[in-house]
Amino acid sequence: MGVKSVLRQIRQSLFGLQFRTTALLTCVVLAGTGLTGATYLRIASQLTMAEAKRHAQDLAVSLAAAAEEAVDRRDQAALLKIAQVTAPKGDLAYVIFTDVIGNVLAGYQRGTGHITPFMINGTNRVSVEPINQPRLTVSRDAEPRIDIVYPVASSTENAASASPSPTIGYLRLGVSLASAERRLSQVVRNVLGLAVGVALLMVPVGYEIVRYLVGPINRLTEAAKAFAGGKLEARVETKRRDEIGDLTRSFNAMADQLACSHTQLLNLNAELEDRVSRRTKELEQVNRQLSEMAARDSLTGLYNRRHFNNLLTQVFAEATRYQTDLTCMMLDLDNLKRVNDSLGHQTGDRLLQLVAQVIRQTAREADVAVRYGGDEFAIVLPQTSLHDAHSFAERLLVKFRSELMSTLPEAIVASLSIGLASRQEHNPVSAVDLVRLADESLYQAKGAGKDCISVVAAA
Repeated sequence: MGVKSVLRQIRQSLFGLQFRTTALLTCVVLAGTGLTGATYLRIASQLTMAEAKRHAQDLAVSLAAAAEEAVDRRDQAALLKIAQVTAPKGDLAYVIFTDVIGNVLAGYQRGTGHITPFMINGTNRVSVEPINQPRLTVSRDAEPRIDIVYPVASSTENAASASPSPTIGYLRLGVSLASAERRLSQVVRNVLGLAVGVALLMVPVGYEIVRYLVGPINRLTEAAKAFAGGKLEARVETKRRDEIGDLTRSFNAMADQLACSHTQLLNLNAELEDRVSRRTKELEQVNRQLSEMAARDSLTGLYNRRHFNNLLTQVFAEATRYQTDLTCMMLDLDNLKRVNDSLGHQTGDRLLQLVAQVIRQTAREADVAVRYGGDEFAIVLPQTSLHDAHSFAERLLVKFRSELMSTLPEAIVASLSIGLASRQEHNPVSAVDLVRLADESLYQAKGAGKDCISVVAAA
């Protein structure tokens, strides 16, 4: 066997499916082992911390019971003795006894710098909050420890009572985590040893398992399914140098061509949709314009009677549903026939346009003004009481007289008669009934001499 053949076989072994898949499986198992170890370490750390907190709380309970009499007597010497005897033992880093407001009675610490951070503003007081809640504290100059504040209660005052014992002081102590950290370090070493053992066992076992696996082909199959399902960006990496790499590059080239064709089709479809959308908007605009023209009176530009009838029914139903007021105003242009006969129909048309102009300038945006027919006009006033509508009508009359005097003084004989009807005042049963009542008010105004405002009496 020649050197080139040997090198070729070595190259195929290094870059072949068997070797690479074995390495991948080994890494996966290692990752799983590492994740399991990390989870175990986290749980162990949490259990260790919980055990340290329980130990700190148990120690605080026993010290509080032992120091009860000394705290009650404020016996600093006795408290100092308890602190000096207890602190050097075990993992206790410091212990402080205070009265109920935090004034230090006695304290002891192993080493230096433990008690100082708890002092308040340089005084002889320490913080006693929160109570009975062990917490992990870490400082730059001291090792991690569990800190707890525990109340010292008097057991003599309420010995025969069922009520809780009064608090006569507090103790604050800190338990070092040094021994807990040593136990945790031993756990870490055990986990690392387990991971190394799994890795050494996985290499030969994994190599045999990978023979029966076809992972790369599965990835190609998944990519093909994803592409067929509409994910046109689905591709497979092409860094391989074996047969699977050739197959992967062929798949990617085919996918690129199909994706390009699909993109072109989408662009053509989007262009077509854009054209259809523009044409639809143009048609909608034309339809709106035609609809608006059909609803308007050609001479005055106000809505016509047909639109008024449709709109009034809707507005009346809304007012009835929400229990709001609705006023209908009917207007009649007095003496229009005299103006037409004496000054001509062109002046009469100008007079009608003047009335429409005054109505538009006086009405609100929510109000609906219409040319009801001939020389009659109507205005629907949503959410407007009869009193407010009467004030509106007065302003309308004043403005009409002013505009008539300034623009058409030759038609000074013209005037406006106005009739009002309100939904809440007159209780009409329907929109038609409301118009009828307003029309009766209008005829009442015309009968009263014209150029005035009238309202029929409520039923």
